[in-house]
Amino acid sequence: MYSSVTDNCASDELVAVLLHIESVVSQSRSPHWTPGWHGESEVALLDAIFSARAPYGGPSSGVRAVIDRWRSHRGDNRLDDLTTLAELTSDPDALVEILSNRQFVPGNSRTKAAAAVVAAQTLISVGLRCSSDFEQHTREQFDAFRAIPGLGETTWDCMLLHLGVRTDKATEHLRSFVADALEPLHQDLATDIATDHVPALLEAAADALGTDLASLEHAIWRYQHKVRRAKRRHSEAALRSVG
Repeated sequence: MYSSVTDNCASDELVAVLLHIESVVSQSRSPHWTPGWHGESEVALLDAIFSARAPYGGPSSGVRAVIDRWRSHRGDNRLDDLTTLAELTSDPDALVEILSNRQFVPGNSRTKAAAAVVAAQTLISVGLRCSSDFEQHTREQFDAFRAIPGLGETTWDCMLLHLGVRTDKATEHLRSFVADALEPLHQDLATDIATDHVPALLEAAADALGTDLASLEHAIWRYQHKVRRAKRRHSEAALRSVG
């Protein structure tokens, strides 16, 4: 297994990571260079749901337009109480009007706005009301969330990522990205790069790029999720062709 004995990154490693970032997820290429929504559970939930299988948009369009409309409706600078979404359970279409968005979740079982209301109600029922509650989330809470039609593990991971909480799968996405970047340097060793070496490399890369670590990690996570989904679809298509 490859690992570093210090927190300092070798210059060739940092260059390799920076080249990989520029090649596949540069700031000019990806709209996902945003630091997330630490301390704002309402916004993290809305972002995770409304960005699913939809263009993320720019600073004033797409997902962030949805968030701006909710923030304007709430009239509060810190949106960290999921009861404000759950209270719309009796009329989920009200949130459609507030957000001016009628997109549907994958599978088209309900609008994303209705799913956000159900998700908020479900999360509260299992003890997750504000951002700090998610720091010690459990498998049971995750299972309750992914049982909601149209939502699932990716939406859950995205929501937690925006809150600054890393699941094992999110951590693996970041490790895989760094491993791909270092492969030309270490080849067979890169795939087994120590997880504890990844944060140091990514933090150094963020510093070199003049950005914050959270924004870089969000952009990488989105890219890796897209890559994994494309590989899965390719494998499924290959199996069907020989089946």
